[in-house]
Amino acid sequence: MGAQEYDYEINAYAVYFDVVTPSQVEETIEIDLTSHTNLSQYVIYTDYPVEDPRAVLDLPSGVKPVNVTVREVLGGTNAIYMYFPTLGPGESARIRLTFTTRGMITEDEGKKQFTYYIRFSQPVGLFHMQLVVPRGYAVLSPIIPSPDRVESSTSRLLLEWTRRDLRAGDEFYFIVGFSGEITAPSQPSPLIYVGTFLAGLLIGGGSVYGYILYRERKREEEKAHLRSDEEKILALLREGPVLQSELADKLGVSKAKVSIILREMEEKGLITRVKEGRTYRVFLRE
Repeated sequence: MGAQEYDYEINAYAVYFDVVTPSQVEETIEIDLTSHTNLSQYVIYTDYPVEDPRAVLDLPSGVKPVNVTVREVLGGTNAIYMYFPTLGPGESARIRLTFTTRGMITEDEGKKQFTYYIRFSQPVGLFHMQLVVPRGYAVLSPIIPSPDRVESSTSRLLLEWTRRDLRAGDEFYFIVGFSGEITAPSQPSPLIYVGTFLAGLLIGGGSVYGYILYRERKREEEKAHLRSDEEKILALLREGPVLQSELADKLGVSKAKVSIILREMEEKGLITRVKEGRTYRVFLRE
């Protein structure tokens, strides 16, 4: 399908996550698009709660306000409707949406995990994702996929991923593990924060890897991390097929993490997924 067959062309799609607390994340989405018709609204869907949403439209002539409405749709998914001044054919603009959400960070085997899943329904020129973990937290393995850029300072740790020339149907899964908050002494020197970050990369009896070491042993680490959850899913499937939407509740993990695990299992030939309504029915492959 060519770009002209869509109502608009997505030149760039960026998502920025700032970890505010162990349970709270501020999410900012920026969509740079060019309209092919008269466009006055944009809709984003999310499986997570949406709190305090606000948005603006960046135009060459200046910044315009955007009205935001959130509605719950089938299956507990939230639809974020954004209404803005009409863009005519050939006009370009950038939509910037910011809101607070919960549920992306879960507890797993004594450490916290950030998980995020996104699937694009049309081509995208450039996709960029950024995760910022504040001072006092140590990033641990797993880091899936390996970041394209990592930057650390005394105030934060930043991880970035970039993908280009995406096709309709392309999907991405992200998992980043990190420790609970580490309290530093009052008025510490910058060296203490550097030490805190390095300690976080070495904690765990050898099971935690720094960024460079992780890249060298990426596949082995991913398999070790997913194995226990795979075994739980296999045990459930031995009792009969299960809807993918039900597995998150049965396992007590996020929907995004379930999607990641099932994709890995499907690639290994352990399971088969069959589309059923808005979800999939998962079968054990004999």
